[in-house]
Amino acid sequence: MPIVDCGFSQAAATAAGITPEDALVRLGPTLQVDIGFDPALFGQALPPIPGATVPPLAISPISVPALLDTGAQESSIDEDLAQQLKLPLIDQETRSGISGPIVLNVYLAHIVIPTVGTQYGRFTGVYLQKGGQFHKALIGRTMLSDMLLVYDGRNGSVQLAR
Repeated sequence: MPIVDCGFSQAAATAAGITPEDALVRLGPTLQVDIGFDPALFGQALPPIPGATVPPLAISPISVPALLDTGAQESSIDEDLAQQLKLPLIDQETRSGISGPIVLNVYLAHIVIPTVGTQYGRFTGVYLQKGGQFHKALIGRTMLSDMLLVYDGRNGSVQLAR
């Protein structure tokens, strides 16, 4: 069974001057994911892209830190990162959070958790970097729905398995 560590090692926490438990509280369960766009993943189900006359080209993935966010139903990608990668913009949606409703861009992309799984489809662009967040993506419950998550706050350990 592939397992990904999403907590904080003693060495990493010590280098930051805190304990693994404190690192987990401050940052939350964090892992590296690859974000890009591969039209082949969509096959015939590639949604129409407003203003596009030809299918979009593949965008090579980059590795970024992501937060395992069990409070989010859907996974999201940082808006600035989506624009930097030039992910295909396909829609806008009104979403609601702790600050109330906001209109957000929706992009086509894929998120890969190495050795564990891939999710492709529509991802809302959210303002993580502009809000001072360390993470560049949120991994929501739809991606976690067929995985095992073990969170041990006593020692700063989090593991994700499929």
